Amino acid sequence: MDYSNLRLEMEESLGKEIYEFLEGDIIKEIIREAKIEKIENNWKFILEGHSFKVSANMAPSLYNIFDEVTKKLNFKDKVDFYVTNNAELNAFAISRLEDDENHLININSGLIDKLNDDELKFIIGHEIGHLYSKNAEIMKLIQFVFPDPDHTPIIVKHKLGLWDKLSELTADRFGYIACSNLEVILSVFFKLASGLDTKRINFDYKSYLESNDGILEFFNQSQGRNLLSHPINPIRIKSLELFSKSKLISKSGKSRKDKNLEEEMEKLIDILMVVSSSEIDMHRKYFLAAGGLIMANVDAEINKDEYEQIVKVLSGFTIFPKRFINQFFQEENIIEIFHKAADNIIEINPSEKHNMLGYLVDITLADKEIFNKEIVFLYEFGTKHLGFTKKEVAQIIADIVQKNFMPKVFS
Repeated sequence: MDYSNLRLEMEESLGKEIYEFLEGDIIKEIIREAKIEKIENNWKFILEGHSFKVSANMAPSLYNIFDEVTKKLNFKDKVDFYVTNNAELNAFAISRLEDDENHLININSGLIDKLNDDELKFIIGHEIGHLYSKNAEIMKLIQFVFPDPDHTPIIVKHKLGLWDKLSELTADRFGYIACSNLEVILSVFFKLASGLDTKRINFDYKSYLESNDGILEFFNQSQGRNLLSHPINPIRIKSLELFSKSKLISKSGKSRKDKNLEEEMEKLIDILMVVSSSEIDMHRKYFLAAGGLIMANVDAEINKDEYEQIVKVLSGFTIFPKRFINQFFQEENIIEIFHKAADNIIEINPSEKHNMLGYLVDITLADKEIFNKEIVFLYEFGTKHLGFTKKEVAQIIADIVQKNFMPKVFS
């Protein structure tokens, strides 16, 4: 059975975009060529040396569960399963580097102790989902190109984060197919969230679903910052509830589209796409986009470097900066939007005036040319809207020019 249609459309398209952005084919070949020993990677050494490799002889019960899920998902690649002595309720999958190697899936002992066999199937199916979709391979590339997450360029950081969350939602669908019981899956999420065993409380999955809807509504209304590596549990639970009622997989086993599911998933994904719910961040976003385009177009031509500078700064406030910028190209009242955003920022935080003018100066210098019209615009905006004197505006411009201006090379 082909389960490729289980994937979320945005997860799949973002994954392809990220793979191309990272030069996936080239980087994979470099990694292969750079290997000294024919091993999967350091994780192979770590797991072999410090974990228990599940085999039919040593752990027939566990092996049979892993084997059953693999066959149910029709996953043909070979996988080595490990159990690591770790109380943390976690698991992970690592894709192979060579076609003749095995993928790796590790399950922490905390999960083995806490979950029953049916619950464990969801976890295993989820991890195989990462391999099936090849998202584990993309994650490996991300970790190779950006080994320190804190140093990931802001221009791609939020987009990588959104893809990571969407890949979890896709993997959850594979977990559902492996388990095929929403009540069991909900008990998994309860245990992961609370650390409690459902035997010690009166666990009612229907009540859990109702309370989940209430929590989800809170997040939907507040649109709070969502920067965790995994989507919040209420979104994952609602996503699986919708999936369990969908027509995506028919009784005949053939994948098909479900328009209602897609529409409901869009609402959930909208929550994940919120970078910040701060009022001032909303005004900053409009100021950066509208002001950047106005400043870049003062000389009647928006240079590629100017556009990329706007995108770079705006990336800190929206996952899809180019999409947000492009909506302003058709705005007839873009100047009004720009002035209103500037006024709102100043009203909330007057100390940002210097940074606001500095941003416009940076756009001016991005094309490595300075035009008189641009300086006139900076003087006018700085004095009339930011309250600087002409001398103060000149001092700010002079300071940035001295630090950052790189004229074009002599022709």
